[in-house]
Parts: sequence; C-alpha cells; structure tokens
Amino acid sequence: MAVATLIHSSEEAEGLVRWSMLFALADGDERLIILHPEAVEEAELKSIIDRWEEKHQVVPEREFIALDVRDEEAILDQLRRPFITLAIFGQNRDAGVDPGARELNRRIYDRAVCDSILLRLGNQILDECDRVLVPSAGGPHSRVALKKASRIASRFFGSVTPLYIAPDIGEDDGQAVGHRILAKVISSAGVNNRDCEVHPEVIVANGVGKGIAEAVQGSDYDLILIGASNSVSVKRKLFGALPPGLLDGDNAATIAVIRKRHSMGHRIRDFVERFFSLRVPQLERDDRITLFERLQTQSRWSFDFMALMLLATGIASLGLLQNSPAVVIGAMLVAPLMTPLLGSGLALVQGNLPMMRECLKSIVLGFFAALVVGLLAGLISPSAGLTAELLARGNPNLLDCGVAALSGLAASYCVARPGLSSALAGVAIAAALVPPIATVGISLSLGEWLNAKGAALLFGTNVVAIILSAAAAFFASGLRGQIKAGKLWARRSIVLLLILLAILMVPLGTVLLSQAGKTISNEPGIAAVAKAALEEEAEAEGFEIERSQMSLGKDQDGNLQVTYAIEITRAVPDQFVENLAKRVREGTPGRKATVRVTTALVSRAQP
Repeated sequence: MAVATLIHSSEEAEGLVRWSMLFALADGDERLIILHPEAVEEAELKSIIDRWEEKHQVVPEREFIALDVRDEEAILDQLRRPFITLAIFGQNRDAGVDPGARELNRRIYDRAVCDSILLRLGNQILDECDRVLVPSAGGPHSRVALKKASRIASRFFGSVTPLYIAPDIGEDDGQAVGHRILAKVISSAGVNNRDCEVHPEVIVANGVGKGIAEAVQGSDYDLILIGASNSVSVKRKLFGALPPGLLDGDNAATIAVIRKRHSMGHRIRDFVERFFSLRVPQLERDDRITLFERLQTQSRWSFDFMALMLLATGIASLGLLQNSPAVVIGAMLVAPLMTPLLGSGLALVQGNLPMMRECLKSIVLGFFAALVVGLLAGLISPSAGLTAELLARGNPNLLDCGVAALSGLAASYCVARPGLSSALAGVAIAAALVPPIATVGISLSLGEWLNAKGAALLFGTNVVAIILSAAAAFFASGLRGQIKAGKLWARRSIVLLLILLAILMVPLGTVLLSQAGKTISNEPGIAAVAKAALEEEAEAEGFEIERSQMSLGKDQDGNLQVTYAIEITRAVPDQFVENLAKRVREGTPGRKATVRVTTALVSRAQP
C-alpha cells in the first residue's frame, strides 16, 4: 500500500513530505509517491527525506513522478492506481502556491477515489506527532479521521482527543449527550486505549470554531484532524469557522481535513466518466453554453410553444381520422414537445432544478392542450371511427420502448452538435409524441377506453425513455453537474425514472410476447388466400375497396385469425363478414379461422 502527495512548490515541499511520511509510517504503508512539477527537483525532495531519515532511521520506499501539476486528469490517473490508499494535498495560502493550485487541490480532493487529506501546514516543522485533536460528530468521515489519528498517536506513543461540540442545551445535559455520542463514535471507529491514550472531551459551545478554539486553548496539539465529505465543507472548516489565532501567527496549528474513500457507486461513476471521455467526443465550453441556452429557451411554455402544439395535434388528429400516415408524419415534424424532453435530460445531468421545472411545465401543459384538441377532433368528426393508424398507437409493445430510447439518444446527440441538426427531422418522425396524445383524445371521445389506455401507455413510455436516454447522451458528451448535496434530487429522479421505466416495460413486454405467440408465419397460400377472399367478396357484393391492410395471427385458442382494416365508399352488407370468413375457411382446409373487419367510410370528390 502507498501514500501519495502532490507538491506544487518548494515552499510547501518540506511540510507536505514530512506529514506524508508520518501518515505512511502510521498506517504501515511501504511506499511514498511524490507527484511534483519539473521546477521542484527530485534532489531537493530527496534531501528532505534524508534529513528525516537521520532522525527516524525508517523511511518508506520512495517514488518520484514529475508531471504537469496543472493537469487535473493526469494527477487523478496517478491516484487511481489500486495500491494508493491515501492522497495528501496542501492548502496553505502563503506557501508559494497560487490560488488556482489550491482550487485544483480541492477539486482533486472531491474526485480522488482513495482516502484524501487537505493539509493546512502550521508554522512548526515536526518530526513526531503525539497529540491529535479530532472533532467528531459521528459521520463516516469523522470515524476515518479518528482511525488515522489513533494510528499516528500510537506510532509515537501519544494520545488522541476525540472532541464533541454540543449545542447549548444546558451544561449538564450537553455534556451527557456529548459523551454518549463520543462513546459510540469511538466504538464504531475501533479505537481503544490499547493502541493509544484516548481522552474524550465535550465542549458546550454555539459553533464549531468556538468549540475548537476553546479545546486548543492552553493545549499543545500537533495536529487537528477533521472529517469532511467535500471541498465545500473543507473551505468552511479550514478558513471559515476556525478563529484566526489557529490559522496564523507563530503558534498556528497544523489542520487537516480528511475524506474517506469513495463508495463503490462513486467509483463506478468515475470509471464511466473516464470511459466516455476517452471514446465519445466531448463538448467544448462554447458548445455547452450554446446547447444550454437553446434548450432552456425553447423548452419554456410560451405562446409559440402552445401554438405549435395545438397545430401539430390538429394535423395529427386529422391524419389519424383519415388513416393517412403522411399527414401524421407531418404533425410529428411540427410538434415542439421533443425539446422540453431533451431539456429535462440536460437538467438531470446538471442538477438544474429551475430548468427541470420549466421543462416539466411545458410537458404537462403540452399534453393537456393536445388531449383537448384530440377530444374535440373526435367529437366533431361526423364519421369518426378507429382507423388502422389509431389502432396501431393503441397497442404498443416493448419494441416501441426501444424506438423511444434510441430516438432520445439520437436527438440529444444531434441537438448538441449543430453540424448534425439536419438529422433532427428524422428523429422527430421516429419518436412519435403528439400522435399518441391525439389518439388518447379521439379514443376517449369514441368511448374506446382500451385503445386510449394503450396510447397513453405509449406516450408515457416515450417520455420516460427519451428523458433517460437524453440524460445518458449528454453525460457521455461531457456534461456534468457539480458535486453538491443539493443535487441529490437529480439522482433520486433518475432512480425514480428507471423504476418507472421498468414498471412500464412489464405490460409492454407482455403485449410483445402475446403478439409473438399469435403471429403466424406466411405458410404457403394463407396470405394469398386471405387477400383473394377479400377481393372476391368485395366484387361479389359490388363495392370497391379504396385501401386495405391485413394481418395474420392467432386467437386465444390458437386458431387462425385474419384481421382486415379497409376503407370503402359505402357501408358493407350485413352478411359481408360472414361470407368473407367462409371464403377464408374454404381456402385453408383443416383450419379453424376467425375474421375481424374494421371499416372506415371515405368519400370521393367528384371531378
């Protein structure tokens, strides 16, 4: 195992190397890896270690790596090596390190997968560390701090002081509560008096800084070690809450903030980020700004959005009622609903709650506006009926979910790259959003509840799949959110959408399996016989079929089922379906066959 430290300047080298060796020897680590710029020569670092060795006789194995200390990814690649258990970074204001380097150290502190320490050096060069103060509140990072402190103290036969700062609820009550909490923290950290002296201390104070200042008053601690989950807490604890006397002056203490190694989920996320960054072209800063501005602007509910939504739904409704695929496709091109779905995916990746609210508002209001148009179209149409186009959207299956997911990936990839915007029209056609809503409205107006339910299922599946796939595409393209506790809603939303998608896939998968079980292969003569039977019966009855669609399948008993959807200029005779079924059975001897016919009346304009 190894400890790694990052050196930016000669001024901070002595302190960081010495503390790194202290932590390495305390943990029993055999290697010390020093990352340094070319300006800090290896000979200078070796001389520091030689001075240490003269007094302690024991030093870990050394490895010096010269690199560009401004290259965040190069540093993180070094720290990802599996044998590195602890990384140490400086955080001094006056050690020859520019503010940009300190900010870089804080970012690496957040991202490094191993245990990480940000160290603000005191004004004394120490060869030993036998007195450590550990403010502890009971969290996982406090436990790691306590473990590290006890190991360092035991190495030099010293003592560690776990400190709990209790709120001012009364001196006696605060002390009792604090000691009880500290006992649990010490026990969970596995620290005991066999390793080193443990002196729990409770201070009642209003504020962490005041409590720590009171604890160190009159005491000579070599190190104050605090657990913190991220760089926001670091900045607050190192520079915000602590009084100036602890940070400056001749007796300034060495203060370290430690974060435990990332969880397996965080490490998987880090691996995924690196995988995509190496294989998928990452968006430049200007492209990211343009994308955000475009989606944020075009996702808002406005008069233009509403007008396009109403017009697109009107076109889709007429196309569905006329059973015209070309008209339905035209409606898909007009509809603006894809944009807020892509905006929702971007908002999830960025953790942008205001943008997410705007997109959801547009999606919900757009849905209800389109639903009303569909209802009105079904109510005022004099010859409304379930056409083949309406039936097709009322019976979705798992393949439709796949179409929506791939459409979301394609749309988000294209919208993020202006050079590919010409492909967006094809994506809009593939991802049917408005036609399912119009189908819901028309079906409800006709009392066809099952078809309305199926169309609503199709729309919901499209929405969830497109948002998730858009978020995945944006993530792969280099869009990331900041690491803040307030962004937890985005992670929970993604988990909720994944669960919802899994629930939706159950009925979709059931329909697909059902359709697969009812599908009949085109055995010799079946399709030809069914088609010929329709033509012969229409000729016998003396009417002309404008357009027809036919599908072969099986009914619940496994028998042949022939389904026709036809457009005719006048109503069919009562015996038409019965005679048609008879012709089909005669053409397929040995089979039990049922026939279903859906008709749509059309009118032909006179020249």
